[in-house]
Amino acid sequence: MARRPRSGVLVLAALAAALAVYTLVQSPRASADDAPAASPLLAAPAFLGMENKEVHNTVVAAFPGAMKGSTVMSTLLSTVKAYGLKKSNTIYGQSICSDEINGDKGHLPTVLTKYFGTSFFLGGIGGAPYVGKTGFGAFAAHVPDDGHVVLVFGPHIGISPQGEPGKFLRDGQSELSTSCGAAIAAYSQCTSGTPMKPDELDMEQSWLREKLGPRCEELAESSNLMVDLVLEAYKEVEAEVFRIVNTNFGSGNLVLLGGIQINMPYPLPGYWVPLHFSIRAAGKHPADLMVAFQ
Repeated sequence: MARRPRSGVLVLAALAAALAVYTLVQSPRASADDAPAASPLLAAPAFLGMENKEVHNTVVAAFPGAMKGSTVMSTLLSTVKAYGLKKSNTIYGQSICSDEINGDKGHLPTVLTKYFGTSFFLGGIGGAPYVGKTGFGAFAAHVPDDGHVVLVFGPHIGISPQGEPGKFLRDGQSELSTSCGAAIAAYSQCTSGTPMKPDELDMEQSWLREKLGPRCEELAESSNLMVDLVLEAYKEVEAEVFRIVNTNFGSGNLVLLGGIQINMPYPLPGYWVPLHFSIRAAGKHPADLMVAFQ
């Protein structure tokens, strides 16, 4: 085989290097405050087996509007950018159930914490903001000068590998466990026929039981109990968030994103159902931003 002249090889190498440099220069550069690109809306992931695709379809049917955590984050960040929010001038907090599976890879609280670098925890079991007005005040006091506050809140529900809501197969366990166990326990306690008084050693569960109690008779008639239970729990969490938040922290905006965290069976990523999205500031009427998810 005839050898290519050495000078020709050098010319080709130089052209390739020049092309690489040109491509690098022309590529858009992302700043530290750029929001991650939005992922496509939910379709059953192609790599999954038929069983997991059926689980996916079952969950999306039960929770219309469910999206991957990364998609929700991208929509959130791109929407609030117009109001001046960026990573460098915003603090992030969450009122999500303290169950460790809510920190799984791909879940909305996880990806937002990674994006902002840290988070302030306002929630306990069930996702209610048990830190109260004092806790929110402490969180908001940490806002950068003339900066903004983002708060994500809501309960969660696990999904079994067979698509059963309210159940979850955790790593290292061979049997299903409840999720959210606290909300399910509160329902069971309210329908047991045995009155239970508030317990100072179990204050968070006492709160859940008190709030869900008036709804349990109606829930007992539900044909889709676990789904309806988490939706009722969301209403209580949302109402409590509205009671404790304020815009007294400065001139910036308060962004509220409420919804339901869905713990999908592995290897599916966590889903989120947006139910409330708004922005407010001192002296201004709140603006409803839910259209961003429609």
